[in-house]
Amino acid sequence: MALSEVGSAADMTVLEFCACLALARRGSLTAREIAGEVSTWLDRPVRCRMLNGQLKAIAARGWARLEAGTYTLSETGTEALRGFYSALVRMLDGGRRLLDVAVFMSLIKEFERSGS
Repeated sequence: MALSEVGSAADMTVLEFCACLALARRGSLTAREIAGEVSTWLDRPVRCRMLNGQLKAIAARGWARLEAGTYTLSETGTEALRGFYSALVRMLDGGRRLLDVAVFMSLIKEFERSGS
């Protein structure tokens, strides 16, 4: 049973998470563009063929759609990503909620800069 079926984070690999996050941040991307984004985050080269299994898996689960060589994150993918991302932030933060505060402060600064 996938963890998401019991209300927790989606059962996804780190590379599936990275691929979905690239799509969430940058919109529709080719496999090569996803690999480039993941390479930047991991600070090491990641080739398209290294992500083939993960890209097929996220498409098969309905987390992303593949049309004409371009992947697009679906609503289901956004929900899967949200749960996994939230769990990751909580683990990194150690329960102190400082990362939530840091994000909030960053948003305030961005609004101040933009005049909104």
